[in-house]
Amino acid sequence: MTFRISLLAFALLCAGLLVAPADEKKDDKPPKKDERPNLIPNGDFEKGKDTPEGWQQVDGLTTVWVDDPGKKRGKVIKFDTDVYQSEGYAWWTKIAKGLARAKDAPKKTITKGDKYDTLAGLDGVWYWSNFIPVEKGKAYWLTMDVKSEGPDVMTWLVGYEKKESEEFGADAGAFLEYMMEKKLGKPLDRKRNFDGFINKYVFRAQINARFSKPLADGWRVWTRDTLPIRPTKMTPKVRFVRVLVLPYWPPGVAYLDNVRLTEHPEEEKKP
Repeated sequence: MTFRISLLAFALLCAGLLVAPADEKKDDKPPKKDERPNLIPNGDFEKGKDTPEGWQQVDGLTTVWVDDPGKKRGKVIKFDTDVYQSEGYAWWTKIAKGLARAKDAPKKTITKGDKYDTLAGLDGVWYWSNFIPVEKGKAYWLTMDVKSEGPDVMTWLVGYEKKESEEFGADAGAFLEYMMEKKLGKPLDRKRNFDGFINKYVFRAQINARFSKPLADGWRVWTRDTLPIRPTKMTPKVRFVRVLVLPYWPPGVAYLDNVRLTEHPEEEKKP
């Protein structure tokens, strides 16, 4: 198990996604309620028709927009990482091409064995917000509620100089290369004339991924409020950010709610 998690972490590091988290708090007290405006539209996932407004299209297989199973909240996002990668990729391709919607999702195959061939062991299940404008010199806090029945969840705030594509899977390199292979009808030749996928983002910051005290019905607060995120400090051309949530190992189900991005009261110091 440890070896597989290390491979996933190494792959994320090579892709430029994995960075050191903020310093961890020594206490275990949940953060105080933040009354400042949430910069993420529909961060509580209450608005939408067949998928939440302001967020990536759910696929109905690995990401599902559901009512809170505990009946104490409204809508939440349900993740399932216990899906074979082959099934996930095949279904994602149909979603990305506009050939299917979440309501058409197939019933997954019950996984067996060591499960290293699942999305939990290989890719994780990515879920992106749409683009959110940020201001030069501003610092931000990122907070969300998570309920997990197994999977760990990594989260980033990713910065861009301009708005890029918000199409399903637009920044998922491995998946896009898979789609390219399907289009060509053969594996990509990664040794000769290979033009790999290049992410469009220029900044990334990982949330302080630790659990605070549980909220009611098993939910917990994940927060990065001990070290504010400063998207423009070293990358002054950043004008937009997206939230990337990535549940992975071990295989299982997790839930997401109340994703909040708020301005930190202190501005960056001028050089």
